[in-house]
Amino acid sequence: MADETVTRSNADKKTYVTTYRPSLLSGLPRKTQREALGITDDALPFRGIDFWNAWEFSWLNQKGKPEVAVASFQVPAKSAQLIESKSLKLYLGSYSGTKFGYRAEVISTLEADLTLAAQAPVSVTLQTPEQIHGMGIGVVNGTSLDGLDVVVDDYFWDPSHLVVEGTTIVRETLFTHLFKSLCPMTGQPDFATVQIQYSGRTINHAGLLKYLISYRQHEEFAEQITERIFVDIMNRCSPDRLTVHTHFTRRGGIDINSVRSHEDAAPSEIRLWRQ
Repeated sequence: MADETVTRSNADKKTYVTTYRPSLLSGLPRKTQREALGITDDALPFRGIDFWNAWEFSWLNQKGKPEVAVASFQVPAKSAQLIESKSLKLYLGSYSGTKFGYRAEVISTLEADLTLAAQAPVSVTLQTPEQIHGMGIGVVNGTSLDGLDVVVDDYFWDPSHLVVEGTTIVRETLFTHLFKSLCPMTGQPDFATVQIQYSGRTINHAGLLKYLISYRQHEEFAEQITERIFVDIMNRCSPDRLTVHTHFTRRGGIDINSVRSHEDAAPSEIRLWRQ
């Protein structure tokens, strides 16, 4: 039998827009998810910020020559909307065939569009390959939970694993690289490193790890998961101070890093081994 050649007509191909189109960008209201967690916009129990890094960003200069950079965005947790990641990828792709006179014009355009989508001021930086290379790979601080010998038979969100033990007040930082959840839009896996810093009665380490592993079949956006972890730990363990920092790995060339904390100052952002 002769080999069959399968071709796809142009009509069958999905259009990938390469000319600047801000209408591709969309936001999703935080309110619905926060109400489910008992959070109201006028009384947030935390301070926080969402850091986005887009590693595949490109545009054309005024002569038509391509420029590349890592585009980083800071979205305040108090914004009315979060940025929908698939729409962000398509929106950023629309820059790839568009000419801009100056880098500052690219930044100001990104800031204006993202601010409109988030309904709060969003700041943007563009970092050159040389700058990113100089930053290198960072290491998350704290004690790893990953070496604990735990039996796991629950892969659906279960905050009942969170328990405190004893009466001694401690201050510690714990982390795991084993976190995985699912994107509610596509069902694709989202992997992350989760870091938790708290002061208060000791949180059982094995229970905390099992709680974080229980998200493996849970569908939710990265920013919302960070808030859910914060609220769950506060409700179940009542620490005096708490910071939850999630480092989600790249999907579509974009990583998301969210911080929810009692502290005023956000921790320094670092690039981890999977980012």
